[in-house]
Amino acid sequence: MKNFIVLLLSLGTCLSTFGQTKELVYLNTQDSTSNYYLAFKPAAQPKGLLLLLTSFGESPEIAANETDIQIAATKAGLLAVFASLQHGTQSFFIDSLSQSTLKEFILEIQHQYKLTDKPFYLGGFSLGGSGAIKYAESAYSLTGLPKPKAIFAIDPPLDFERMYYSLEYAIRNSHVEIAKREADYFIKRLQYEFQSIPQQNNKAYQILSPYSFTDSTQAAIQKLKTCPILLASEPDIIWQMEERNRSLYDLNTLDCSLVINTLRQFGNKQAKLVLTSGKGFRKLSGKRNPHSWSILNSEETIQWLLGQ
Repeated sequence: MKNFIVLLLSLGTCLSTFGQTKELVYLNTQDSTSNYYLAFKPAAQPKGLLLLLTSFGESPEIAANETDIQIAATKAGLLAVFASLQHGTQSFFIDSLSQSTLKEFILEIQHQYKLTDKPFYLGGFSLGGSGAIKYAESAYSLTGLPKPKAIFAIDPPLDFERMYYSLEYAIRNSHVEIAKREADYFIKRLQYEFQSIPQQNNKAYQILSPYSFTDSTQAAIQKLKTCPILLASEPDIIWQMEERNRSLYDLNTLDCSLVINTLRQFGNKQAKLVLTSGKGFRKLSGKRNPHSWSILNSEETIQWLLGQ
């Protein structure tokens, strides 16, 4: 990933009142669908890096139109970067290859923008949030990895054993076609990524998942005992029941609450859970969806990150 090209989308042009400029950087000159990132630069030399991971099926360009966190970040003097990993929109984020690619991205961006000795923050939406937490668990327990000063995730699935059983139930019982199609795809993807099903080998799920309810040792999540972490979720159960035939067991809110509660029991006083109501909308379509970037208050999140 040493050879890269930079496409200056707005060189010298102010994209906002804060003098923000935007760069598209390809780490593989032969591939424009993966291994690239979209960087939003403040007017002055950045004071730190905020790396953002998108949801499954979402490109950096789409994510940048669904949220305004990059505006809040550059206003505060941070370089905000949306990344597309090795499999582009199909990256699973928590697998070993995605995690290795993410490390290379961080090192490359820190070097490219002279941020090696500056604060580094990490966040993501949905599966991207899962990947952010998985990376932080490694960074806080191993040497040689850039350590984020603080992390956040928007409605991430964290316990993939719980997710597997939820998907099984949806396939059997849901009457909503979009929910059944989604469940059918992801249960097959989980079988591929974990090379097992939890009924036969839940150990694989305990090891790879950022959090595991059935792991009595809490080996994964306890690595974040000293990591400032903010999780946001919007548990609109009425919408979920009416639009997706889902119960509370099917919501990522369950994982988020378990993670924050567990970390607080471990003594982490910087573990924060934010629950919202009526904030979830997809900006590009204008449609209601509690599982959206929009549930996050960008200004408040940036201030929280900088305060850690």
